[in-house]
Amino acid sequence: MSSLIVEVCRVDAVERHPNADRMCVCTVKGWRVCAGRDPVIGLNQYAPGDLCIYIPPDAVLSPELSDRLGCTKYLGSLGKNADGTRLPGGRVRVARLRGEPSYGLIMQVEDVTLAPGTDVADRLGITKWEPPIVQCDGASLPAHPLFHHYSEIENYRNFPDLIREGEEVVLTEKIHGKNCRLGYVLDQTSGEWSWMAGSHNQRRQETDAKGRRSQFWEVLTDPVRALLRHVSTEDDKVRGVVLFGELFGAGVQDMWYGQENGRFGFRAFDLAVNGTYVDSDRKAELFARFGVEAVPLLHRGPFARSVVEAHVSGPTTMCDPGKAGKFAGREGIVITPVKERSGEAGEHLFSRVMLKAISFEYYERKGGTEDH
Repeated sequence: MSSLIVEVCRVDAVERHPNADRMCVCTVKGWRVCAGRDPVIGLNQYAPGDLCIYIPPDAVLSPELSDRLGCTKYLGSLGKNADGTRLPGGRVRVARLRGEPSYGLIMQVEDVTLAPGTDVADRLGITKWEPPIVQCDGASLPAHPLFHHYSEIENYRNFPDLIREGEEVVLTEKIHGKNCRLGYVLDQTSGEWSWMAGSHNQRRQETDAKGRRSQFWEVLTDPVRALLRHVSTEDDKVRGVVLFGELFGAGVQDMWYGQENGRFGFRAFDLAVNGTYVDSDRKAELFARFGVEAVPLLHRGPFARSVVEAHVSGPTTMCDPGKAGKFAGREGIVITPVKERSGEAGEHLFSRVMLKAISFEYYERKGGTEDH
């Protein structure tokens, strides 16, 4: 999950709404959001350079704040507690306002002493919406330091300048499923290697008390084992190899990518050795050599904002869109430099530069599960 950032920032650009006299469209930190306009005097609610507070999708507003901003009726429900009572507050969503996509909302800066870059989430009592906890497949095992979690991926629109214009990147389709880890790890006490599998947060037992095999172990196939075993022997300093990917298919989420009748699959997207992620070309070569299916590559070339916008939406490339189900679009894309590196954007430091961009159509779809 990406971070919740409710930041004081400047409006980058303002344009007329193509279909509404009483609205304009503002660009803030790479997000496009509709705001008000007075058609009588021709004045927009915001002008380029104005300070504002940007509130992104999936932010949760208290009833008091949403009433003050006049947006309560536009917020999504938070669902119900176990006792049936409805949770207070509402979830900021995307919306098409007179046909124009609008991501989240912006509000006036009420405290003039606040500088650009100030995060005001705590001050305003805004929290991040989290998907409901779902019982995962298989019993859990204790964490292992060499079987590490996957990198957290921040939203591109929060950090549009993190990746340098012209830097060579790869754009891959983001799949809506379960994050999966598959590992081959050395026990430094016994000197023996062990296989491991699990979700983003939990290492899983291979079978449960009833003898049912975990889905996470099911995708630890012979090609995957061969790849991990090969990498473990490339250097005598290797202590752990972890393959990361997405487990997808029937019943995993609301997007099945053509899988039916309980079938599911796995697509790899990253490989780490001793906790260090492998560069894109080396990773692709290993996946191809051992026959491990990877997430679809949509683009490789110089980074530009126009390239992101050209690929973030569109039909899924995971399967024939006609067989994808009720939603045949992309969840979005993942943007990664061809050469792994760290970086910074403002006061934010990144041990690994990698961003995701989520499509408007994915946010907008009805009846979706949101565990992304």
